[in-house]
Parts: sequence; C-alpha cells; structure tokens
Amino acid sequence: MKRESGLLLTLIILVAAMSVLSPYFLRTGNLLGLTRHLAEVGIIACAMTCIIATSGIDLSVGSLLGLTSIALGYASLAWDPASGIAIAFATGLLGGLFNGALIAHFALPPLVVTLATMALFRGLAMTISQAQPVSDFAPIFDWIGQGTTASIPTQLWIWCIVYTTSWVVLERTGYGRYLRAIGDNSRAARAATLPVKRILLSAYAAMGLLCALAGIVYTARVSTARADAGTGLELEVITAVVLGGTSITGGRASLVGTLLGVLILGVVRNGASLAGVPSVWQAIIAGVILIAAAALNHRLTDRGTAH
Repeated sequence: MKRESGLLLTLIILVAAMSVLSPYFLRTGNLLGLTRHLAEVGIIACAMTCIIATSGIDLSVGSLLGLTSIALGYASLAWDPASGIAIAFATGLLGGLFNGALIAHFALPPLVVTLATMALFRGLAMTISQAQPVSDFAPIFDWIGQGTTASIPTQLWIWCIVYTTSWVVLERTGYGRYLRAIGDNSRAARAATLPVKRILLSAYAAMGLLCALAGIVYTARVSTARADAGTGLELEVITAVVLGGTSITGGRASLVGTLLGVLILGVVRNGASLAGVPSVWQAIIAGVILIAAAALNHRLTDRGTAH
C-alpha cells in the first residue's frame, strides 16, 4: 500500500499544479472530457496488468484496437450497429487467441509475437479500409462514446465495470493467484500442475476482448472508424501499468496502482495540452515516466528480495 499511497499523493500534487497552470483544468467539462479520453487506456490497462503479471507483454493492443474499429465500421454499414459490435468483439477475440496460442502453445516470446502482430493487425486494418475512415454511424451507437448516464460519461461507467471485475478476478480468485504464480516462476507453476497454457491463452483472449471494447468506445467517441486508431496506445498503457507498481518481470501486480497510473498520465497529458505543450514533448514525457517507473520498480524489487 505504500506504493499506492505515494502514487495518490503524486496525483493530488499534479492536480494542484495543473490547476495553477491552467484555470480551465478543474472545470467540470474538462474533467469529464478527460475521463472520456482515459477510458480506452484504462480498459486495456486492466488486461495488460494481468498479462504483465505473468511476465508477458502485449505490444499489439493499439493495432488490434484499430483493426476492431475498422471491423466495427464496415459491419455496421453492411448490417446494423449491433452486428458491428458483435463483429468487433469476434475480431478482438480472434486476435487475442492468435497471440495467446503462439505464446502459450508454441512457447514463443511474448515480445516477439506481439511486436509481429502489432504490424500484422495494423496492416490488415489498412488493407481492409484502404486507409480510408468509415463514418455515418447511428446516433444510438454514438451514445456509447458521447452520451451520459446520470450526468456521467457512458464510457466511464463501462470503465468502472471493467475495472471492478478485473480487480475481483486478480485479487479475490484463484485465477489471479495463478497469474502471479506463472510470472513469479513458470517452471514451478507447471510443476505444481497449474494449467499454465490455458491460463496464458485466456489472459491474451481477455486482452483481445478488452481491445475490442476499447475500439468500440473509441469509434463511438469520434463517430469514425479509423485504421490508425490506437497508434502509440501500447506505450501509454504499459507506462500506466508499470508506473502503478506491476513488475515488468512478473509475479507482482496492482490494479489500484494501474488506475492511479492511468490517472497520473492523463492529468499530465491534459495539463500539458492546456498549457500548450506540443504532442511530441508529451510523448517524450511519457517515455521518461516509463523509464523512471521501471527503474523504481526494479529498485523496490531488489530491496524486497534483500529483506
């Protein structure tokens, strides 16, 4: 809890600092708009926390989001929004299962597999769409990304449901303990007769489904399906998860920390945008935060081992 307390304090300090830099930061409209943009990152970060806990990684999340967005767009135009959503989920599930099968059943390194599928999924999205966006969605679909429920953005409710479910699975079930056990020592997990392959396959399948959900939310938010949607998203998601205290080498995970990591990055980006900082520098800041978080996690892990 010390790590989470430190992150919460950091978040409070950042919010105070950004409110000084810009009088618009603490306005209700800006904060609600911020949650709309963070929902996609936060949804995927829940699954990424579980995958990194197994000492895995998924670099294809941004590309898979783009592919599910295009699948959603074309299916919605051909049939209806409900069919489009179903096709998007099917596309995300297949993408996640493809990653999981290569990693779990063929024992290929997650970094190599997902680096390859990052290019594969983006290439498929570009080929299917010919790099042309798809728009003109039904108003009822746009409500998912632009509407509100009880004055709260719809996608914030979706994010809360995904986060709560993920927290219960990771912290209160045997499945969550298995994920950590695999990341801590996969050989010992196999020796203990844990179904390692099935667990890994299911973790990447869940990632695919949540990428699809984030793709649906993104498409509804901008009212456009784009093949380049989610470009660079993997950096932001991984940064948030590692910043939150999940060990990049596996065995330790914190969804509370991940949530705080997502909020910290969102506050930094939003505050920087309001202050007129170019997007290129915002990306540089995110990279620096990732390096600092990884170094801090490594130091804390070494200290814990020493004790």
